[in-house]
Amino acid sequence: MSDGNFNRSLLPKGELSAGIKVGKAQMRTKAEEAFDKILKREELSYLSAEQKQILEDLFRQALR
Repeated sequence: MSDGNFNRSLLPKGELSAGIKVGKAQMRTKAEEAFDKILKREELSYLSAEQKQILEDLFRQALR
């Protein structure tokens, strides 16, 4: 049975809740970057800048 040292070594220094917050922030950043890449795809070139902004706003609200 593990003594927990391995798991603690994977987390940033600080309390567990701080590590969870850091992980959530990292995943949110990755999701936003992926969404930006999707909006820049050629298949979506028919969307206007205003429509893309609306989609981006909706996506960011959904992440909250």
